[in-house]
Amino acid sequence: MQALVTGATGLLGRHLVNVLAEAGMQVRALVRGSSDTSHLANRGVELIIGGAGDGEAIGQAVAGVDLVFHVAGYLTANAPFGTDDNQADGEWPVYKAINVDFTEALLGASLDVGVGRFVYVSSSSVYDVDAPVPTAENAPLQPFSIYGRSKLMAEEKVCAFQAKGLATTIIRPPIVYGPGDRYFTPMALRLTKLPVLPLINGGRNLMDMVYVGDVAELMWLASGRETAVGEAYNAGPGQPTSIHDLVHAYRGITGSLRPFIVPVSLQASRRTAWLSRRLVKPFIAEAGSALTPQGLTLMSRDLHLDMGKAARDLGFQPGVDLYEGLALTLRSGERRVASGA
Repeated sequence: MQALVTGATGLLGRHLVNVLAEAGMQVRALVRGSSDTSHLANRGVELIIGGAGDGEAIGQAVAGVDLVFHVAGYLTANAPFGTDDNQADGEWPVYKAINVDFTEALLGASLDVGVGRFVYVSSSSVYDVDAPVPTAENAPLQPFSIYGRSKLMAEEKVCAFQAKGLATTIIRPPIVYGPGDRYFTPMALRLTKLPVLPLINGGRNLMDMVYVGDVAELMWLASGRETAVGEAYNAGPGQPTSIHDLVHAYRGITGSLRPFIVPVSLQASRRTAWLSRRLVKPFIAEAGSALTPQGLTLMSRDLHLDMGKAARDLGFQPGVDLYEGLALTLRSGERRVASGA
């Protein structure tokens, strides 16, 4: 059997390629010409060069494949916090072109050639921030961010093609971390270098962080189950996690005493946000959006996914907890530094 992976040079895509190759699948990847594909070459992956708007390359990519894993998407470290109110940089056209239009084009090409299963990676950002916790797949879909809105629009495209006869499955991960992460982990590790870290409620609000290998395993498992056709599945860690837990895991693994967490209220954070942005942005630019009114609102909510459906339908249980996942991530970073990568 042959599988196509988009986004194969990114964090989740790279790990998914490993899972597929180890399962004996022939793997093809649709990649941009500027991407580093050395990892894929080492895995014997067939490369199709093309971008999100390249209809010819999309057609070549889906020809003859049994499974399509659509992982590619536009994502930044600020994605969870970007709303219509603070969209000064005009990112929405990029979100729509890559996250929505590209998905629709790939769905159409997959339907045309009779792909057996289309697995789409969405996001937990599609849920209402005030949804019940733990949040199940049938919770209200009301995205807080423009990134979440683009993912929900793409989900609607997936459902439309499911109705046309293309077998589809949607996967909704929260923050994904692990070896090779270019977004969340680097920002979080820079925060750990600060001597003092003020956090709303001491960083104890729930925030799901899932190890990348668990998401890849869930995608592979769902791709082969008939019960998953037409369904959406959360891809969370299974256990509640928080920034407070992340800091303490980092301390336990490294032996560091930093950072010292200072609990602050949401009200106090809002009053001093302007100053915090000025102080933090020169050192951790990505943290600026988290200190906007919208970002502070998000960080004051509990966000935790219910994994019951994946367990019932697919027998899936996340296998890597936060401590183990962070240890694997840190060791990987040390190896890259040692090798000069």
